[in-house]
Amino acid sequence: MKKLTVFLVMVFCLGLLGCSKDGDVDAFVAELDSVTNEMAQKLEAGDVDAAQTAFSAKKDALKAKWETLKTARGFQVSEAAKKKLEEGFKKNTTTLQSGVMKGSMKLATNKGAVDKMQALMKDYMSVFGV
Repeated sequence: MKKLTVFLVMVFCLGLLGCSKDGDVDAFVAELDSVTNEMAQKLEAGDVDAAQTAFSAKKDALKAKWETLKTARGFQVSEAAKKKLEEGFKKNTTTLQSGVMKGSMKLATNKGAVDKMQALMKDYMSVFGV
């Protein structure tokens, strides 16, 4: 009986380890960093259409990964992973806002481009429910 109980506890623990989403968080943050940095560079250069294209290419993948992560239960994501996710959002939002500001200053006389940048920023934030 004792052996059976120990065996069942070990199987349960292994099952919980298999449910960890920490690797998913790392992959999501890495992809988000990549997309955001690419968008910010293109926006700073004044190329709004290229930034939109870069975002559109990854939008569905980011959204799907985000949907998976936001439904994770407390035990599936470690505190370190939660902190990494939160810091990643802050850093990427700041990076994109900086790119929009620099691009807006460069294209200040082109209202259409500035409006596109702001729409792109809203679209980016809407993926994460912000």
